[in-house]
Amino acid sequence: MREKFDLSTLQKGIADRYPDISLTCMSPKDLVFETRVAMSCFYCKNYGRNWHCPPKIPQIDYQNMMLEYDSGAFALISLPFDDLTFPEVRTRSTNDLHQALLSMEHILWEHDHPLAISFIGGSCKLCKNGCGKEYCNNPYQARMPLEATGVNVIKSAEKYGIELHFPPDGTLKRLGLILW
Repeated sequence: MREKFDLSTLQKGIADRYPDISLTCMSPKDLVFETRVAMSCFYCKNYGRNWHCPPKIPQIDYQNMMLEYDSGAFALISLPFDDLTFPEVRTRSTNDLHQALLSMEHILWEHDHPLAISFIGGSCKLCKNGCGKEYCNNPYQARMPLEATGVNVIKSAEKYGIELHFPPDGTLKRLGLILW
């Protein structure tokens, strides 16, 4: 039987490169799923353009799939911003969270968790010039947004004392999820 994985191993594994990211242990059973959250993707200006957003994601029961995992962690990045720095902070928060989640997947793979999976906060922005027209340019690194699976990120995070507010006011917070 596999040993329980210690969350501090993940935190130490990303601390040097991503010091602004904190991890909070969570249970996949505490995720709040709402159809209206997934529906909100339909109103995004990029609907149908991103290979890891609806309607191009697998049509599976995400709630059931996530319940197949025993453990999870929210990954939170919080960065201060003002009107001048917002575009830079938005890009940095997206990319740092995404790369940190990929690093954590690798750490978990090295510790006998080959099915670890992560979900980013907001749409994938790995490609600076946008998604490829006919296929994803980074299929092994791209990840889907947590909200695209129907998870109400705000309500789920609240259960663990993580407060997210929209629109952001002075601090931009992005929340990702890793399951193993």
